[in-house]
Amino acid sequence: MNRIIRQFGRERFRAWAMFLAVGCTAPMAYGADDGIPVTELTPEELPGYQFERDEIPATVEDLSFGQRFTLDSQRKEMKDLVARRLGILRINQSTADLETIQQLVDRRMIGKGEVKQWQALGVIFGDILVRELGLHWISYKDEFGTNKALGWRETKNFVFPVTMFSRRVQFKQTIDAAAMYEKIKREVTAFKQYEQRNLRI
Repeated sequence: MNRIIRQFGRERFRAWAMFLAVGCTAPMAYGADDGIPVTELTPEELPGYQFERDEIPATVEDLSFGQRFTLDSQRKEMKDLVARRLGILRINQSTADLETIQQLVDRRMIGKGEVKQWQALGVIFGDILVRELGLHWISYKDEFGTNKALGWRETKNFVFPVTMFSRRVQFKQTIDAAAMYEKIKREVTAFKQYEQRNLRI
């Protein structure tokens, strides 16, 4: 399952997904990009719902030296590909790069089976989110393994950009880089607002 945003573990993620399902006026958009099934509850049923508990709590740490090296290698791979195939010599780590990403996709310059290259493209996309939305790279470890992810400040809000493109290719989904960015921007804005409201309480 392609986890895009994860809030306080699976049990609270499901809680907010169901909260959205009942029509909350201040939505918490913790993205279910692959269409996680949602059980609809009435507002009266929600407070008494028993959520599953994670058996192993997630561990969040700074990137290791090896993880930073891997990210840098993936960035270099994409920069070389963009320069060689598109003649673009600079990646700006800004929304200006969304068009470059879309050109790589539309011109089919990465083969469907090139998972590592699609994940390297996810790193470039993640760098855009870092610069534009104020996120930072972290190491996220849970029972499924260790992943490079993005976090916001010291909160438990996470975005997983590395596999966003490879998973879409795997499931034969349309890739629209600009639409993906806007969707995540809305979700990140929602959890920032939620966290800031809690700080004021």
